[in-house]
Amino acid sequence: MAVKSRAEWLYSAGQLASALVMATFSGFINFFYIDYLKLSPIFVGQVMLFYGIYNAINDPLLGQVSDIYKSKHQTRVPFVKYGILPFIVAFALLWLPGTSSFGGSTLILSIYFILALFLFDGLYTLVFLNYTALYPEAFRTSSERNSVSAKRQVFGIVGNIVGYAAPPLLAALMGWSLTGIIFAVVAGIFIWLSVLGIESLQTQDAEPAPALPLRESLQETFKNKAFVLYVLASFFLQFTFVFMQAVLPFYVKYVLGSEGLQQTLILGTVFISSLFFVFGWSRISTKKGAKWTVLVCIVIFALSLVPYFFAKSFVHGLLIAATNGIGLAGLMILIDVLIADVIDLDYLKTKKRREGMYYGMNALIIRLGISLQGPLLGYILDRSGYVADSLQQVPSAITGLKIALVVVPVIALACSFLVFLLYPLGKKEVDDIKLQVKNLEAGSEISQ
Repeated sequence: MAVKSRAEWLYSAGQLASALVMATFSGFINFFYIDYLKLSPIFVGQVMLFYGIYNAINDPLLGQVSDIYKSKHQTRVPFVKYGILPFIVAFALLWLPGTSSFGGSTLILSIYFILALFLFDGLYTLVFLNYTALYPEAFRTSSERNSVSAKRQVFGIVGNIVGYAAPPLLAALMGWSLTGIIFAVVAGIFIWLSVLGIESLQTQDAEPAPALPLRESLQETFKNKAFVLYVLASFFLQFTFVFMQAVLPFYVKYVLGSEGLQQTLILGTVFISSLFFVFGWSRISTKKGAKWTVLVCIVIFALSLVPYFFAKSFVHGLLIAATNGIGLAGLMILIDVLIADVIDLDYLKTKKRREGMYYGMNALIIRLGISLQGPLLGYILDRSGYVADSLQQVPSAITGLKIALVVVPVIALACSFLVFLLYPLGKKEVDDIKLQVKNLEAGSEISQ
């Protein structure tokens, strides 16, 4: 048990790397290229939209490649292990430009932004799709999945704290370029730690079933009603997360008038407070089921956002941020638990483990949320009268930022809640699926 527990913690360490880079990316890629490098908000939004289209092809294809390779070689580890170095280089490249880079040419900077963005995303998908696909393969029971998901989110929350709260302070001290390089190295170390855990948790099927052809795999994925509802609800949740992360740096700077350490404290408090609720929500989910728990967490999280519309100071922002972590902690855990249950349902039907395709399609939807937040944020900033790096924004810009941080996320959360009401896998159904999977696997072992 001690050996397995150590392996679980090592495996979970990879979540810190994922959270670190995605929190930094989601929270500051717009801020860095719009407010710091002064590219047009509309242009950046359009690039993010095309980035979403790119993901519509990239993520499912890499998911299928992962499933095919796994079916032949019983492992997804090489994608993670050998993707570490190219990935951290690609992430660092996003943050290397300065205000005087490329001779101040907006055109060259724009081209660089597009190329660096697409390179980063392709390598992120390659590494972390395979990392996350191992979660439902290695952990089969609800109690295991809730426990490991909680461990992963402990690392994930730490990664979010550092990746989302530290950049404003570090960039002020050492610049964005060095901050990006340091974060890339830290991410690489934690991905390597996860490989150590992954290698000891590999499932050893004697005769791995060949993967489905791509077309059939896509068809079977979207025939799974539970997945369709999950991924739609998940889209609204993920859109909420990435949109809030993109808006908060602008909101804290211009609405609350906080910069430097104060900005870091507000952004970090959201995730620090989450740490106190992770294992509590894990136990509740094990007892009440993931569906019931996610509905409760959505309501709590939505209610915690409303006070941002009325906040006027650093202290107000800090107190509100502390309440955000209550519901957020549960949502972060349950996203992984829910999709693992959906994959088990597919396994009963197809008799194949197709984590790669499911996580590929899920990643597509998540990146779609990231790509849509770009045009929407750019539109709000442009229409509200926002001026990049201005000492004081006009009242309409302040109102626009409040709408972006409160109204838009609450609407998205309401949509997620309504879709999850239709989600068919309650606790009873999930327990039945787990029993059938156990019996199916036991039968396969006997026949071999």
